[in-house]
Amino acid sequence: MSTNIEREFKTILTAAQAHAIAAAYPFAAAFTQTNHYFDTASGALRQLHVGLRLRQFADHAEQTLKVPTGPGRTLTELTDPLPAGTASLQLTATNTVGHWLRSQGITAPLTEFAVATTKRRLAELPAGLLTLDHTTYGNGRSDWELELEYHHRDAAAATFQAILTRFGITATPPQNKVARAAANC
Repeated sequence: MSTNIEREFKTILTAAQAHAIAAAYPFAAAFTQTNHYFDTASGALRQLHVGLRLRQFADHAEQTLKVPTGPGRTLTELTDPLPAGTASLQLTATNTVGHWLRSQGITAPLTEFAVATTKRRLAELPAGLLTLDHTTYGNGRSDWELELEYHHRDAAAATFQAILTRFGITATPPQNKVARAAANC
């Protein structure tokens, strides 16, 4: 189990911009993750502005609840590790996600409403973790996204702005991936 405060700058990119950034920074080898998004039939999580996903990697899985906790894109991520090959949520009284849902009175069944597969590349920069995502949705559409996760806002803001300027990018803050996946089932 882990709890993480997520602070980040994000923008949507064109494929050409993504390829130029990929060539310019020291990204580690790409890896693939598949995200399955869940909610109740009545949209209880959406109404709370909370996102719930099951993320599958090649060697493990995890379930993460993203809860808004501050201004801008500040989120608290509650994550429970799961064994490789896990294909469904594990919501028990002893794990973080299950406990949080029950604390909010959410007991209705959760069903998958969207899926997305992301090819992700990561680069450690002095200002934070630079992430380059190419995500493909259930209907075959895809997009590119650049994110800089940070601990110190001022340094990260300057770095992110320098990247945008260097590559001629006009910042286009994206909808969150849950909303994009739902719109592209």
